[in-house]
Amino acid sequence: MNAKEYMAGLFDRASGTYERVGVPFFAPVAAELVRRAAPRPGDQVLDAGCGTGASLVPAAHAVGPTGRVVGLDLAPGMVAAAAAEIGRQGLSQATVLVGDAERAEELLPGERFDVVLAGMMLYFLPDPSAAVRSMAGLLRPGGRLAASLLVRSSPSEAELLGLVERALEPYTTGAGSAPFQHQLGGPEELTGLFEEGGLREAACADVVFEVTIQAEQVWDWLWSAARRASLETIPESLRPEARAALEASLPQEPFVLERTVRYATGRL
Repeated sequence: MNAKEYMAGLFDRASGTYERVGVPFFAPVAAELVRRAAPRPGDQVLDAGCGTGASLVPAAHAVGPTGRVVGLDLAPGMVAAAAAEIGRQGLSQATVLVGDAERAEELLPGERFDVVLAGMMLYFLPDPSAAVRSMAGLLRPGGRLAASLLVRSSPSEAELLGLVERALEPYTTGAGSAPFQHQLGGPEELTGLFEEGGLREAACADVVFEVTIQAEQVWDWLWSAARRASLETIPESLRPEARAALEASLPQEPFVLERTVRYATGRL
């Protein structure tokens, strides 16, 4: 199994609880991504790695009934959740497909977009540079690519993840870590990827989002996204015990996590 297949399976298994554990984060991050990409009424938008639709839905509202938004994701469960949401909201201008955004030209032959969104996904890919080139190749002249990445944990998040790792050490290794293929640490690295991909006016900006999480939410929060990777190694028979050990180790006061998200934009 290659890295993409593994991540697709991981997020497929997370799709039932993704952003549904009472700890909102991805929705406001995605709304800010769409704001920075600035799709206009009538625009054609591709949401690469659309997940459950956190970016797709606000993009569909932005382009209106004369525009079009296509979401692609490798995880069927994520696609099903996104399809259900666009159906619930009656967004006929939006559609979502199971597929690899890096092969969008095969899935959508001849199509070009005014905006391509890449929310919280580049660091999971084996070759982010190739992905940016591929996505830039789907833009019309003057089109915009916008990406987001979680780049820095606050001291409070580092403290929480340290407590998680120590509490779950008897059950699994690397608890609380995310299976990133690449860190893409500095803003110059991200703008460099955009420039190598043929984009101009590449720029980055960091935005801090505050997340409040209670002790009893931590286990479900870890399972709801990429950090579930290490927890899946815990035998099912031991998971209730592991959860109890984790919750017993955590203070009852809520953790307030300041999570820094880096946004990058560029134009073809």
